[in-house]
Order: sequence, then structure tokens, then C-alpha cells
Amino acid sequence: MPSSLSFSLIGGVLRKGRWGRICRSRLPGARSCPAQNIHSSGCLGWSGKDEHRPATHGDAPGTGGGTLGIDSGRHPGNGPGHPGRVERGGSVPATGWPRQRRRAVEQTDRSAVAAVWREHRRWSFAAGSAKRSITFWRTAALAAAVCGAVLTTAAVQVGLGGVPGRALATAGAVALALVPVVRVARLGPERIEAWTRVRAASEALKAQVYLFLTGAQPYDGPDRASRLRARATAVADDVTDLAGMTLDAPDLAAPVPPVGDVDGYLAHRLRPQIDGYYRAGAARQQRRLARFRSAEFAIAAAGAVLGALAATTGAAGVGVWVSAVTVVGASVTAHISAARHEHLVVSYLATARRLAALLEEWEATADRSPAAVAAFVCACEEAISRENESWLAEWTHDRGAG
Repeated sequence: MPSSLSFSLIGGVLRKGRWGRICRSRLPGARSCPAQNIHSSGCLGWSGKDEHRPATHGDAPGTGGGTLGIDSGRHPGNGPGHPGRVERGGSVPATGWPRQRRRAVEQTDRSAVAAVWREHRRWSFAAGSAKRSITFWRTAALAAAVCGAVLTTAAVQVGLGGVPGRALATAGAVALALVPVVRVARLGPERIEAWTRVRAASEALKAQVYLFLTGAQPYDGPDRASRLRARATAVADDVTDLAGMTLDAPDLAAPVPPVGDVDGYLAHRLRPQIDGYYRAGAARQQRRLARFRSAEFAIAAAGAVLGALAATTGAAGVGVWVSAVTVVGASVTAHISAARHEHLVVSYLATARRLAALLEEWEATADRSPAAVAAFVCACEEAISRENESWLAEWTHDRGAG
């Protein structure tokens, strides 16, 4: 990608490197911790069983009606210091605050994160459509090159004096002529750049949502909702020129991931990212690479055999196929290079190992304080961000390859 982009999509949002100490903050509806005289809360996700329970006269001050899945203090085992629970805070003290004010703050947080999640889904849909288009046209260019080489060679074999020979020659010429057209019009640098920028925007928004849900920096203060909106606006401003790619995206009311404690983060973000995305993706790319490498070897072997036969027998009919096989082999090699299967395998496996190491370190430590949880989440998101940056750099350093 040109330097003007500066990888601002992911780097500007996630790579700034300010993964410092995460301060404990407070959420509305929190319970006071008698040991440390601070307020802590439960899950901010949407999976709380009391999400729609109205507040009753039996609710203690500061417990609220359980909106956003906030722990109301009636569930044993979920109190401060409980293993696996993020004792996140917000900005509103529980005691002395009108219930309406607490609910207003909770609604602000809920609206902000839901809006950013919808934006992530829109950009993700656009990125998926762009990738499918690039994959289709890259495959079409390969097929056209192979068909063109085979048809023109067959036309020479049949003879250009007759109708069949001329028809084969015409079809082969058309197929070969379409290859550069497809590469320029459908696989040009601007299309590769648009795809990578849209995907980077989607991943940046996704990371911000998970940081927000777990209360990590910069979303550990009283202005967490406004900060999330500001970050989302900055990401959207970087891809304003590509907003048209999201017009066909369905407005799906996808629920925000039910993440509010470390267990939710592990279940809905980290483990699926390790096993369902990186390791599975590496295996998928390796299978594709193996198939193309096998085809490349078979074509090269066929070319060698045909060349040997042409040299020993002097048969002109065999010799003309050597050039055709050479063109086919070169097309397959170019396709492998453009798809970057090898880089994806290496990058995916390296990131999976890094995330797995972070998970092992987390499970081996007994510290479940809010600061430790937030630092762990930040480290995981930073590792994912680095892989995204590596992917972005790989695809944009030679955007014309296709």
C-alpha cells in the first residue's frame, strides 16, 4: 500500500502501542467491594438472565434492574474476586445515583457498542464480497490462459485451412486476449487496495468492540461510550471513499457478542480465533497450496516428457505442445504467487502460536484482577492486530500481482 495510507486503519487504531497499565473503573449498577472500597460489576454483555427484569423495591441501591446483563448481586459466585470474572467498573457510583440516571448511562453504552458492531458487520460484508470477486476473476484469468494455450495449439494440430481449425484458433485468441483485460479491469491495484482497506476497517472496528466490552483501555473511564464513537468515526473517515462498497450490505441486527468477563472473551473471541480462524485457515490454505503445487509438478513433468519425445522422434505434432504446456505451467505458478497461500499459512500459524501462548500464560496465573484481565485482552488484540498488519503489508506491497 502506498505510504499515504500508512496502514492507518489497523495501525492507527490498534498499533499505537499504548498498552499500559489498565486502571480499574466503575460501572453503574455496581456493588461495593468491602475489601477495597471500590465498585465492581459483572458482565456487560447481552447474555445476562436479568436483562429485561424491571427494578423492584427489593433491589438494593445501585443494583438496578439487571440491564445489559449487569450482575445485581443476587447470583452467588459472581462477586468481586471470583475467578474468571472481570471486575470491571464504569463511571457512575452505585450509591446515591437515581435509577433513571444509571439506566441512561447503561443505554448509552449499549447503543454505542451496538452501532459500532453493526458498522463492523457492514464493512465485513463488503470485504467478503470484494474478496469473492477477486478470487473469481483470478480463477477466470487462469482458466482463460490455460484454455487459450490449449485451443491455439489444437488449432495448429487440426490445421488452419478448415473451419474447425479456424474456430479453435479464434476461440484460443479470444481467451488469451481476455487475460490482460481481466487483470487490469478486475484485478488491478485499486481493487486490491480497496479490498484490503475495507477488511482492515472491519477488523479495526471489531477489535474496538471487544476492548470496549472487556473494559480495557481506552474504555475504562467515564467517557467510554464517546471514546468508542470517536474511534469508530476515525476508522470510517479513513475509508470514506469506499463507502459505496457497503451499500449492498444487509442491515442485519446481529447481536453484540455476549462478552463482559474473561470467560466470555475466551469463549467468543480468543479460542474461536485460534482454532476456528487461524489454525483452520492455515490448514485450508495449505490444502490449496498442495493442490496447486501438485498441478504445477504434473505440468512441468508433462512438458519435460513432451520435450524429450519431440527431440528424439522429431515429431512436429509433439513439439508444438511443449510451448502450450510451458504457458500453462507459467500461468499456474503466477496464480500461486498471486494467491499468497504460503504467506498465509506461515502468518496464520505464527499468530495462532502467539495467542495460544498468551492463553497458557493466562491460565497458569492466579491473578484475575481487572488490571490483569485488561492487560491480557490488550495483549491478545495486539497480537491479532499485528497479523492484520502483516497481511495488509503483504497484499499491498505488490498490489498489481494477480
